[in-house]
Amino acid sequence: MAISRNEVLMGREKAYPLNAEQEANLQQLLKALNLFRQMYGKPMHVTSGYRPAVINANVPGAAKKSAHMSCQACDFRDIDGSLDKYCMDNLYILEQCGLYLEHPNATPGWCHLQIRRPGSGNRVFKP
Repeated sequence: MAISRNEVLMGREKAYPLNAEQEANLQQLLKALNLFRQMYGKPMHVTSGYRPAVINANVPGAAKKSAHMSCQACDFRDIDGSLDKYCMDNLYILEQCGLYLEHPNATPGWCHLQIRRPGSGNRVFKP
């Protein structure tokens, strides 16, 4: 089952409408995530998608310039670490999909995927 626009937006676009850049980013993110999900072959549950700045500011540990604010990132539940492990074992798939992974050591219980190239340029990056 595809990851939907509604799952990523989490209803937040009603109070905090997307601008043209965010909308374009969202379309690119959904394309990348759904290609990845197809290759992964298992359900993926969104835990954090679009985060308007006011919401992001209240998320403990969130980066001040989080890719979530620009619709370029999404977090998925990963209680047992199996999604992170799949990503780490298949970096070529992340590359094919145009995705970057926040290092699993920094995301216990969830998996962070984004389309925005991190400052390091590494496929797997540390915040």
